[in-house]
Amino acid sequence: MHEKSDRMTSDVYDNTYIIVPAKDEERFVKGLVQSIVDVGFKNIVLVNDNSKDRTVQLATEVYRDIVILDHIVNLGAGAATQTGIDYALSQGADVICTIDADHQHNPNDLVPLIECLKEKEVDLVIGSRFMKRNKIPVSRIFFNIVGNIINFFMTGLVITDSQSGLKAMSRRFAESLTITFNGFEFCIEIIKNAQITRSDVYEYPIDVRYSKETMDKGQSIFSGFQMLGKLFNPYRR
Repeated sequence: MHEKSDRMTSDVYDNTYIIVPAKDEERFVKGLVQSIVDVGFKNIVLVNDNSKDRTVQLATEVYRDIVILDHIVNLGAGAATQTGIDYALSQGADVICTIDADHQHNPNDLVPLIECLKEKEVDLVIGSRFMKRNKIPVSRIFFNIVGNIINFFMTGLVITDSQSGLKAMSRRFAESLTITFNGFEFCIEIIKNAQITRSDVYEYPIDVRYSKETMDKGQSIFSGFQMLGKLFNPYRR
C-alpha cells in the first residue's frame, strides 16, 4: 500500500485523469471508484463499453462527479481506452492513467507511477505485477510470457508485464497514440507506439489480487492465441 505522497501537489491531481474501461463490472466498480476517490483523484472517467448490468449506476452512486462515456455497442477494451484518452486530452489533461475496472489493481499504486513519470522524465510508466511477490495464477503467468515474447519481437523492448492494465502516460505520449486494436493486444500496441515515437518507458512494481470472478472475465490461453493472430495478420489494415 502506498500513502498519498506529499510530493503530489494539488495541481498534479487536478490535471490527472483516471480512465476506467468497463464492461459489466457491477461486482467491482463501486469499490474501485471509491478507492480511486480515497487516493485523492478528482477526474475519473468511466468508459461504459455497452454494459448490460448496473455498472454505471453504482459508479455514479459512489462519486457524483465521475464522467461516464457510453459506447452504444461493445467495442472492446482497446477502443474504450482510446475513448477515455481522447476525452482526457480534450479536457487539458497533463497525465493520463488507465486502470482495470475489476479492481485487481490497487489504486494507491497510481501515485508512484505518476511520480516516476515526473521524476524519471519518461513518457510511459507501466505497473508490473511481476516485479514484486504477488500470487498470480499460472494461466496469467503463461499469458503474460506469451505477450512479452510477442512484444519483444514487435518492439525490441524488454518488458516484464506487457499486459498490465495499470499505466500512466504523459500528455505528449497520449497525443501520439492511436489505438487500433480492440482486444487485449492493444497493450502491446501502446508499447509499440512508444518504440515508434522513441518515447521512454519505465516499469514500476505494483500489487495485484485475483478472485474467481476476475479470473472468469479476464485473459485466457484462447485470448492469447487470438491476440497472436490479430497482431500478425498480414491483411489487417
